[in-house]
Amino acid sequence: MFLSLLVISHCGTAYASNSTAQSPDFVIVDSWLSGYIGGFVHGKGARFKGAWKEANKRAGNDAKIWGGLFVSDTNRTTGHRIGEVVSRFVYQSPQTLGGFCVSHYYNTVTNKVNTVQYAEGATVLNMNVLWPGVALGNYILAKKVISTDPNNRMFQHEYGHYLQSKRMGWAYFVTVGLPAIMSKGVHDDHPVEVDCNREAFIYFNQYYPDFQNDTLLFDKKGWDFWYNPFPDTIGERVYYKRDTLSYINAATCDEEVLLQHLKIRPKFMDYASWLLIPAPVLVGGLHSRKYNKVAEKSISE
Repeated sequence: MFLSLLVISHCGTAYASNSTAQSPDFVIVDSWLSGYIGGFVHGKGARFKGAWKEANKRAGNDAKIWGGLFVSDTNRTTGHRIGEVVSRFVYQSPQTLGGFCVSHYYNTVTNKVNTVQYAEGATVLNMNVLWPGVALGNYILAKKVISTDPNNRMFQHEYGHYLQSKRMGWAYFVTVGLPAIMSKGVHDDHPVEVDCNREAFIYFNQYYPDFQNDTLLFDKKGWDFWYNPFPDTIGERVYYKRDTLSYINAATCDEEVLLQHLKIRPKFMDYASWLLIPAPVLVGGLHSRKYNKVAEKSISE
């Protein structure tokens, strides 16, 4: 990553589709070298073969991470896709930079990245980590259970964070990131996490006509209402795993209206706070305090 940052001004343009990525050779030299050294040092038996294999894997991942800057959602119109890419370098630039750098760090330095894939404009890193997942802009970093299948529960949730990033832009870290990190109580019930589920639930039901929408929760198809829950104020309460959850029928107009009540809307101050560092941290802390009070009140009731 460090060599990559030094040569970024000389790279020209890189292009990536949903299945391939092209990048100048010198951009991935640092990852290739770190992979070769790591594969040789930690390899057993055929060290040179292992070093070559590891070097090529890290270099390939590096190229796809670079390509992730330019992938876009093929479900959208051409104009939207162009705006999506431009937005990463302007409107979403803080989280784009964070996702780009963190992805390179885990691939080049720590060797935690197994694969890098593209889906719906997101760049998904399947990793050997203990923590569940995190979305920084369009970069989704998560443990090995994640895949780019819309039925995958982790991808569903983390993609919702990318949708939040596209909508909120510079306010994302202040409105969503910090409050989520500082959440108390049941994390999945936090308002920003529920809004994340709302974004993704609407998206997948809108752009995937075959997205299964029924109460057959055990077949692991369609939205996972157990791991990506909604509050019991909306939907239908159904029994599942000796407990109950809120099932929402996406085809019901009334439910669509109720979902909008869960929407988190950034304030002017969330954007303006970036004019004076460290104001974003202070504003994010105020949001976190407010949300945690709401959560504590709900638990006490």
